[in-house]
Parts: sequence; C-alpha cells; structure tokens
Amino acid sequence: MPVQPSALAVVLVPLALAATAGAAPASCVPVAATTLRASGAARLYSEGSVLYGCLGARRTRLGALRGTVAFPATRIARYALSSSGYAGIDTAQMGVDTFNSTVLLVDLRTGATLASAPGTTPERRAEFFITVTAMVVDRKGTLAWIGERSAIGVPHPTYEVHTLNAARNRLLASSATIASRSLRLHGETISWREGGHARSATL
Repeated sequence: MPVQPSALAVVLVPLALAATAGAAPASCVPVAATTLRASGAARLYSEGSVLYGCLGARRTRLGALRGTVAFPATRIARYALSSSGYAGIDTAQMGVDTFNSTVLLVDLRTGATLASAPGTTPERRAEFFITVTAMVVDRKGTLAWIGERSAIGVPHPTYEVHTLNAARNRLLASSATIASRSLRLHGETISWREGGHARSATL
C-alpha cells in the first residue's frame, strides 16, 4: 500500500527538526579567514596578521598578531574564548630590554572592552619582562591568567594568578613556585599548581 504524502511529511518533519537541533552552530568566520578558537557559536579568527572575534553577525577587531614596527612593537600574544562570547586578550608591548603585557576582557556580543589590567603587579626595575603564560575565560565573563614578572638582576621570576571582570581585578596568588602553564578552568572554578600542590579558587 503506497504511503500518503501527508503521512510521509509527518515522519520527515520531526527528523528534520532533530537533525537541526543536533547541528553545530553556523560559523561567523569569513570564508577566507583562519579560525583560531571556537567555542559554542563564538569564534576567534585571523585575517592576515589581524585577530578578530565574532558572534552571530557582529565582528570585532581585536588587534595585530604581529608587531608592525621594530620598537616599541605591540601585538596580541595570547587569547582565550568562552562559549557565551567573552574573549580574553593578552597584548604584549616589546621595547628595548623591556617586555610588558596588558590583558583585556572583550564582550563579542557588543564589541565592547569590559575591563583591562596589567599582566602582573608592577616591576620597579628599569629592565623588566612581564608576560602572560596561561589564560582562560568563563561563561559569565571572568578572565583568569598567570602572569610572569622578572627583571635583569633578579635571579628568579615571580608568578601571579589574577582574575578580572567588569567589576574588579583580583590577585589570588604570588609565588616563585607557581607552575606557569598549570591554569585550568572547571565550570566556575580555576585551578593551578603551586609548590607542587594543587590550588583552586571560585571565580
């Protein structure tokens, strides 16, 4: 007995809806660009030497991935992305016998920079080096990172764990024994290694 068109439609429509529900979110990255990070519908991508973030129809220029002048040169050295559309950016400034970092929290839904902070607490010596060694950002818009601070004449670098959101910048830990790349994000909790032991904090 042949299947009636109306009965066939009843079967196919739920199947189509199920396939759509399970499909990956459509990419907002231009065809010729290179995707660097993907989380949910949010993306970080490069076009040439420029980093962009996008979510839906909004695209935000975040900065250069390579320095355009010799000294002082500025470039994005590290980045992180959450599925809700928050991006963390580490902007490095390279001078003569200096290296400095500034972190930014950007909302890709609006393109707005919500907060910024130095990569570490200040280094008082003239010839200093401040870098960001690890970075994560959660769904609610809190950025966390490990910063490394050193200087000529200082035998060992100091590592710091920071968090930043639109309301405040917090220093959670400062030590020469923090493992520089040990930062992890578990929901609303970050963890790191310090002196061989696991440490954690709620964002």
